[in-house]
Amino acid sequence: MIAPFLDGKYSETAVSIQVHDEYLHLSFRPLVLWLTSGLNRLDCGVINSDRYSMAAHVLALCRYSDVSPRLFEALIRRFESLEDVFRAEIAELLDIEGVSEQAAEVLAEAPGRLPEAETFVKSISEREIGLCTRFDKEYSNLLLELHDPPPLLYVRGKLPDHHRKTVCLVGARNATSDGQKLTSVLAKAFAGAGVQIVSSLDGGAAAVAHLACKTAGGVSFAITNAGFDQCLNPEIMPLAIDIAGTGGIISEYSPEATITEQTESQTSRLLAGLCHGVVITEAYSDSTEMLDLMKACAEVGKLVFFVVDPDVGALADEKSLAHALSNGAVLLEGLDKVNDIVKSLV
Repeated sequence: MIAPFLDGKYSETAVSIQVHDEYLHLSFRPLVLWLTSGLNRLDCGVINSDRYSMAAHVLALCRYSDVSPRLFEALIRRFESLEDVFRAEIAELLDIEGVSEQAAEVLAEAPGRLPEAETFVKSISEREIGLCTRFDKEYSNLLLELHDPPPLLYVRGKLPDHHRKTVCLVGARNATSDGQKLTSVLAKAFAGAGVQIVSSLDGGAAAVAHLACKTAGGVSFAITNAGFDQCLNPEIMPLAIDIAGTGGIISEYSPEATITEQTESQTSRLLAGLCHGVVITEAYSDSTEMLDLMKACAEVGKLVFFVVDPDVGALADEKSLAHALSNGAVLLEGLDKVNDIVKSLV
Protein backbone atom coordinates (compact mmCIF):
# COMPACT_ATOMS: atom_id res chain seq x y z
CA MET A 1 0.00 0.00 0.00
CA ILE A 2 1.34 3.43 -0.94
CA ALA A 3 -0.30 6.32 0.89
CA PRO A 4 0.85 9.85 -0.12
CA PHE A 5 0.83 12.68 2.37
CA LEU A 6 2.36 16.14 2.70
CA ASP A 7 5.32 16.40 5.03
CA GLY A 8 4.93 20.11 5.72
CA LYS A 9 7.00 21.37 2.78
CA TYR A 10 5.33 22.38 -0.43
CA SER A 11 8.35 21.35 -2.52
CA GLU A 12 8.42 17.79 -1.23
CA THR A 13 6.03 14.97 -0.55
CA ALA A 14 6.48 11.72 1.26
CA VAL A 15 4.99 8.29 1.21
CA SER A 16 4.46 5.57 3.75
CA ILE A 17 4.90 2.12 2.27
CA GLN A 18 3.75 -0.90 4.23
CA VAL A 19 5.55 -4.23 4.07
CA HIS A 20 3.42 -6.51 6.22
CA ASP A 21 3.57 -5.00 9.70
CA GLU A 22 6.41 -2.62 8.85
CA TYR A 23 6.29 0.88 7.40
CA LEU A 24 9.04 2.56 5.43
CA HIS A 25 8.82 6.34 5.14
CA LEU A 26 10.31 7.86 2.02
CA SER A 27 10.65 11.50 1.03
CA PHE A 28 10.81 12.40 -2.62
CA ARG A 29 10.67 15.40 -4.91
CA PRO A 30 8.38 15.72 -7.91
CA LEU A 31 9.19 14.14 -11.24
CA VAL A 32 10.75 17.30 -12.67
CA LEU A 33 13.42 17.24 -9.95
CA TRP A 34 13.95 13.51 -10.35
CA LEU A 35 14.76 13.99 -14.02
CA THR A 36 17.55 16.41 -13.15
CA SER A 37 18.73 14.86 -9.89
CA GLY A 38 22.45 14.45 -9.29
CA LEU A 39 22.67 10.68 -9.39
CA ASN A 40 25.82 8.78 -10.27
CA ARG A 41 26.79 8.65 -13.91
CA LEU A 42 28.91 6.10 -15.67
CA ASP A 43 31.64 7.42 -17.93
CA CYS A 44 31.62 6.35 -21.57
CA GLY A 45 35.00 5.58 -23.05
CA VAL A 46 36.14 6.64 -26.50
CA ILE A 47 37.00 4.50 -29.47
CA ASN A 48 40.15 6.08 -30.95
CA SER A 49 38.30 9.35 -31.39
CA ASP A 50 38.29 12.71 -29.66
CA ARG A 51 34.97 13.58 -31.25
CA TYR A 52 32.60 10.74 -30.43
CA SER A 53 32.10 8.68 -27.29
CA MET A 54 31.86 4.92 -27.10
CA ALA A 55 28.17 5.32 -26.30
CA ALA A 56 27.66 7.33 -29.50
CA HIS A 57 29.26 4.55 -31.55
CA VAL A 58 26.96 1.96 -29.98
CA LEU A 59 23.90 4.17 -30.44
CA ALA A 60 24.78 4.88 -34.07
CA LEU A 61 24.30 1.16 -34.62
CA CYS A 62 21.52 0.24 -32.20
CA ARG A 63 19.35 3.36 -32.10
CA TYR A 64 19.93 4.78 -35.57
CA SER A 65 20.69 1.68 -37.66
CA ASP A 66 18.18 -0.78 -36.13
CA VAL A 67 20.82 -3.20 -34.88
CA SER A 68 19.32 -5.64 -32.37
CA PRO A 69 21.32 -7.05 -29.44
CA ARG A 70 21.64 -10.36 -31.27
CA LEU A 71 22.90 -8.71 -34.46
CA PHE A 72 25.25 -6.50 -32.43
CA GLU A 73 26.73 -9.65 -30.89
CA ALA A 74 27.13 -11.16 -34.37
CA LEU A 75 28.87 -8.02 -35.63
CA ILE A 76 31.34 -8.01 -32.73
CA ARG A 77 32.08 -11.71 -33.19
CA ARG A 78 32.65 -11.21 -36.92
CA PHE A 79 34.70 -8.01 -36.81
CA GLU A 80 36.09 -8.19 -33.23
CA SER A 81 35.88 -4.43 -32.61
CA LEU A 82 33.57 -1.49 -33.21
CA GLU A 83 36.26 0.18 -35.29
CA ASP A 84 36.20 -2.72 -37.72
CA VAL A 85 32.39 -2.72 -37.78
CA PHE A 86 32.36 0.93 -38.84
CA ARG A 87 34.98 0.24 -41.52
CA ALA A 88 33.20 -2.82 -42.92
CA GLU A 89 32.22 -2.93 -46.58
CA ILE A 90 28.71 -3.90 -47.64
CA ALA A 91 30.01 -7.18 -49.04
CA GLU A 92 31.51 -8.06 -45.65
CA LEU A 93 28.28 -7.18 -43.85
CA LEU A 94 26.29 -9.41 -46.20
CA ASP A 95 28.39 -12.37 -45.05
CA ILE A 96 26.67 -12.19 -41.66
CA GLU A 97 23.66 -14.47 -41.36
CA GLY A 98 20.38 -12.58 -41.35
CA VAL A 99 21.76 -9.33 -42.79
CA SER A 100 19.83 -8.35 -45.91
CA GLU A 101 21.14 -6.04 -48.60
CA GLN A 102 18.95 -3.23 -47.27
CA ALA A 103 20.20 -3.78 -43.71
CA ALA A 104 23.80 -3.84 -44.94
CA GLU A 105 23.30 -0.50 -46.68
CA VAL A 106 21.88 1.02 -43.49
CA LEU A 107 24.81 -0.35 -41.48
CA ALA A 108 27.29 1.08 -43.96
CA GLU A 109 25.81 4.51 -43.30
CA ALA A 110 26.22 4.20 -39.50
CA PRO A 111 29.39 6.38 -39.36
CA GLY A 112 27.30 9.24 -40.71
CA ARG A 113 24.92 8.90 -37.75
CA LEU A 114 27.64 9.56 -35.17
CA PRO A 115 26.96 13.33 -34.82
CA GLU A 116 23.27 12.63 -34.20
CA ALA A 117 24.13 9.87 -31.75
CA GLU A 118 26.54 12.12 -29.83
CA THR A 119 23.85 14.79 -29.55
CA PHE A 120 21.55 12.17 -28.04
CA VAL A 121 24.29 11.14 -25.58
CA LYS A 122 24.61 14.76 -24.43
CA SER A 123 20.84 15.08 -23.99
CA ILE A 124 20.81 11.94 -21.84
CA SER A 125 23.74 13.25 -19.82
CA GLU A 126 21.90 16.50 -19.17
CA ARG A 127 19.12 14.46 -17.58
CA GLU A 128 21.67 12.75 -15.33
CA ILE A 129 20.97 9.35 -16.87
CA GLY A 130 24.05 7.15 -17.02
CA LEU A 131 25.02 5.22 -20.14
CA CYS A 132 27.07 2.05 -19.89
CA THR A 133 28.15 0.12 -22.97
CA ARG A 134 29.28 -3.48 -23.00
CA PHE A 135 32.84 -2.19 -23.46
CA ASP A 136 32.89 -0.21 -20.20
CA LYS A 137 34.49 -1.56 -17.03
CA GLU A 138 31.23 -1.18 -15.08
CA TYR A 139 29.47 -3.61 -17.42
CA SER A 140 28.91 -6.95 -15.69
CA ASN A 141 30.65 -10.00 -17.11
CA LEU A 142 27.53 -11.95 -16.14
CA LEU A 143 25.65 -10.22 -18.96
CA LEU A 144 28.17 -11.54 -21.48
CA GLU A 145 26.92 -15.05 -20.71
CA LEU A 146 23.68 -14.18 -22.52
CA HIS A 147 23.32 -15.09 -26.19
CA ASP A 148 22.38 -11.47 -26.90
CA PRO A 149 23.82 -9.21 -24.19
CA PRO A 150 22.48 -5.64 -24.27
CA PRO A 151 24.94 -3.39 -26.11
CA LEU A 152 24.06 -0.44 -23.89
CA LEU A 153 22.28 0.19 -20.59
CA TYR A 154 20.55 3.31 -19.27
CA VAL A 155 21.14 3.74 -15.55
CA ARG A 156 19.82 5.87 -12.73
CA GLY A 157 22.06 5.37 -9.74
CA LYS A 158 24.60 2.63 -10.37
CA LEU A 159 24.99 -0.89 -11.69
CA PRO A 160 25.45 -3.92 -9.42
CA ASP A 161 28.98 -4.47 -8.18
CA HIS A 162 30.05 -7.49 -10.24
CA HIS A 163 32.61 -8.40 -7.58
CA ARG A 164 29.76 -9.19 -5.16
CA LYS A 165 27.18 -11.96 -5.24
CA THR A 166 23.81 -11.02 -6.69
CA VAL A 167 20.50 -12.84 -6.51
CA CYS A 168 17.36 -12.16 -8.51
CA LEU A 169 14.45 -12.36 -6.06
CA VAL A 170 11.03 -12.55 -7.72
CA GLY A 171 7.47 -13.60 -6.98
CA ALA A 172 3.96 -12.89 -8.20
CA ARG A 173 2.97 -9.43 -9.39
CA ASN A 174 -0.27 -9.88 -7.45
CA ALA A 175 1.48 -11.50 -4.51
CA THR A 176 -0.55 -13.10 -1.74
CA SER A 177 0.11 -12.16 1.87
CA ASP A 178 2.03 -15.42 2.29
CA GLY A 179 4.06 -14.62 -0.81
CA GLN A 180 4.87 -11.15 0.47
CA LYS A 181 5.92 -12.53 3.85
CA LEU A 182 8.19 -15.15 2.28
CA THR A 183 9.74 -12.58 -0.06
CA SER A 184 10.36 -10.18 2.82
CA VAL A 185 12.04 -12.82 4.99
CA LEU A 186 14.33 -13.92 2.16
CA ALA A 187 15.19 -10.36 1.07
CA LYS A 188 16.29 -9.44 4.59
CA ALA A 189 18.31 -12.64 4.90
CA PHE A 190 20.10 -12.04 1.59
CA ALA A 191 20.79 -8.42 2.51
CA GLY A 192 22.15 -9.54 5.87
CA ALA A 193 24.49 -11.94 4.06
CA GLY A 194 25.82 -9.10 1.90
CA VAL A 195 24.11 -10.32 -1.27
CA GLN A 196 22.83 -7.73 -3.75
CA ILE A 197 19.22 -8.13 -4.89
CA VAL A 198 17.93 -7.63 -8.42
CA SER A 199 14.22 -7.58 -9.20
CA SER A 200 11.72 -5.84 -11.43
CA LEU A 201 9.82 -2.62 -10.79
CA ASP A 202 6.37 -4.15 -11.27
CA GLY A 203 5.05 -3.88 -7.72
CA GLY A 204 3.84 -6.93 -5.81
CA ALA A 205 6.62 -9.22 -4.64
CA ALA A 206 9.25 -7.09 -6.40
CA ALA A 207 8.32 -4.01 -4.35
CA VAL A 208 8.43 -6.09 -1.16
CA ALA A 209 11.89 -7.40 -2.11
CA HIS A 210 13.28 -3.89 -2.62
CA LEU A 211 11.74 -2.47 0.56
CA ALA A 212 12.69 -5.38 2.79
CA CYS A 213 16.22 -5.26 1.41
CA LYS A 214 16.45 -1.58 2.36
CA THR A 215 15.16 -2.14 5.90
CA ALA A 216 17.93 -4.73 6.35
CA GLY A 217 20.59 -2.31 5.11
CA GLY A 218 21.05 -4.03 1.76
CA VAL A 219 21.35 -2.78 -1.81
CA SER A 220 18.87 -3.59 -4.56
CA PHE A 221 18.54 -2.90 -8.28
CA ALA A 222 15.38 -2.68 -10.37
CA ILE A 223 15.11 -3.64 -14.05
CA THR A 224 12.46 -1.79 -16.03
CA ASN A 225 10.47 -3.15 -18.97
CA ALA A 226 10.39 0.19 -20.81
CA GLY A 227 12.18 3.52 -20.99
CA PHE A 228 12.35 5.67 -17.86
CA ASP A 229 9.77 8.17 -19.17
CA GLN A 230 7.21 5.41 -19.65
CA CYS A 231 7.66 3.17 -16.62
CA LEU A 232 8.41 5.61 -13.79
CA ASN A 233 4.80 6.58 -13.11
CA PRO A 234 3.81 8.63 -10.02
CA GLU A 235 2.75 5.53 -8.10
CA ILE A 236 6.12 3.79 -8.40
CA MET A 237 8.26 6.95 -8.42
CA PRO A 238 9.02 7.14 -4.66
CA LEU A 239 10.17 3.51 -4.61
CA ALA A 240 12.28 4.05 -7.74
CA ILE A 241 13.97 7.11 -6.26
CA ASP A 242 14.69 5.24 -3.06
CA ILE A 243 16.23 2.30 -4.94
CA ALA A 244 18.41 4.62 -7.03
CA GLY A 245 19.65 6.34 -3.89
CA THR A 246 21.74 3.33 -2.86
CA GLY A 247 21.37 0.95 -5.80
CA GLY A 248 20.12 1.56 -9.31
CA ILE A 249 17.30 1.57 -11.84
CA ILE A 250 18.38 -0.11 -15.08
CA SER A 251 16.88 -0.24 -18.56
CA GLU A 252 18.18 -1.23 -21.96
CA TYR A 253 15.64 1.04 -23.62
CA SER A 254 15.85 4.75 -24.40
CA PRO A 255 13.68 6.95 -22.15
CA GLU A 256 10.79 7.24 -24.60
CA ALA A 257 10.45 3.49 -25.29
CA THR A 258 7.03 2.07 -24.39
CA ILE A 259 6.13 -1.31 -22.90
CA THR A 260 5.55 -4.12 -25.41
CA GLU A 261 5.49 -7.91 -25.22
CA GLN A 262 9.02 -7.90 -26.59
CA THR A 263 10.37 -5.46 -23.99
CA GLU A 264 8.81 -7.50 -21.17
CA SER A 265 10.40 -10.69 -22.52
CA GLN A 266 13.76 -8.96 -22.90
CA THR A 267 13.51 -7.66 -19.35
CA SER A 268 13.25 -11.23 -18.05
CA ARG A 269 16.46 -12.04 -19.93
CA LEU A 270 18.16 -9.03 -18.32
CA LEU A 271 17.06 -10.13 -14.85
CA ALA A 272 18.61 -13.53 -15.50
CA GLY A 273 21.76 -11.96 -16.90
CA LEU A 274 22.48 -9.63 -14.00
CA CYS A 275 22.48 -12.24 -11.24
CA HIS A 276 24.29 -15.38 -10.13
CA GLY A 277 21.03 -17.17 -9.39
CA VAL A 278 17.26 -16.70 -9.29
CA VAL A 279 15.04 -17.27 -6.26
CA ILE A 280 11.28 -17.60 -6.78
CA THR A 281 8.80 -17.25 -3.93
CA GLU A 282 5.48 -17.44 -5.77
CA ALA A 283 4.48 -18.21 -9.36
CA TYR A 284 1.36 -19.02 -11.36
CA SER A 285 0.87 -20.25 -14.90
CA ASP A 286 -0.72 -16.99 -16.06
CA SER A 287 2.52 -15.10 -15.38
CA THR A 288 4.27 -14.84 -18.74
CA GLU A 289 7.05 -12.80 -17.12
CA MET A 290 7.91 -15.67 -14.77
CA LEU A 291 7.80 -18.20 -17.60
CA ASP A 292 10.09 -15.97 -19.69
CA LEU A 293 12.49 -15.64 -16.75
CA MET A 294 12.73 -19.39 -16.22
CA LYS A 295 13.26 -19.89 -19.95
CA ALA A 296 16.06 -17.31 -19.97
CA CYS A 297 17.72 -19.02 -17.01
CA ALA A 298 17.51 -22.42 -18.71
CA GLU A 299 19.15 -21.05 -21.88
CA VAL A 300 22.27 -19.88 -20.03
CA GLY A 301 22.34 -22.52 -17.29
CA LYS A 302 21.48 -20.10 -14.50
CA LEU A 303 20.60 -21.56 -11.09
CA VAL A 304 16.92 -21.26 -10.14
CA PHE A 305 15.55 -21.99 -6.66
CA PHE A 306 11.88 -22.25 -5.74
CA VAL A 307 11.64 -21.68 -1.99
CA VAL A 308 8.72 -23.23 -0.14
CA ASP A 309 7.47 -22.18 3.28
CA PRO A 310 6.72 -25.51 5.01
CA ASP A 311 3.84 -23.94 6.93
CA VAL A 312 1.87 -23.01 3.79
CA GLY A 313 3.34 -25.18 1.03
CA ALA A 314 4.43 -24.15 -2.46
CA LEU A 315 2.91 -20.85 -3.55
CA ALA A 316 2.29 -21.99 -7.11
CA ASP A 317 -0.24 -23.84 -9.20
CA GLU A 318 0.57 -27.29 -10.52
CA LYS A 319 1.40 -26.12 -14.04
CA SER A 320 3.85 -23.38 -13.05
CA LEU A 321 5.59 -25.58 -10.50
CA ALA A 322 5.96 -28.37 -13.05
CA HIS A 323 7.31 -25.85 -15.56
CA ALA A 324 9.87 -24.57 -13.06
CA LEU A 325 11.08 -28.07 -12.20
CA SER A 326 11.24 -29.11 -15.86
CA ASN A 327 13.48 -26.10 -16.50
CA GLY A 328 15.90 -27.18 -13.79
CA ALA A 329 14.59 -25.28 -10.77
CA VAL A 330 15.62 -26.66 -7.38
CA LEU A 331 12.84 -26.96 -4.81
CA LEU A 332 13.97 -25.84 -1.35
CA GLU A 333 11.71 -26.27 1.66
CA GLY A 334 12.31 -24.06 4.67
CA LEU A 335 13.18 -20.46 5.40
CA ASP A 336 16.68 -21.36 6.58
CA LYS A 337 18.05 -22.18 3.13
CA VAL A 338 19.55 -18.77 2.38
CA ASN A 339 23.07 -19.81 3.39
CA ASP A 340 22.85 -22.83 1.09
CA ILE A 341 21.74 -20.60 -1.77
CA VAL A 342 24.47 -18.03 -1.11
CA LYS A 343 27.16 -20.73 -1.15
CA SER A 344 25.94 -21.91 -4.55
CA LEU A 345 26.13 -18.46 -6.16
CA VAL A 346 29.30 -18.56 -8.25
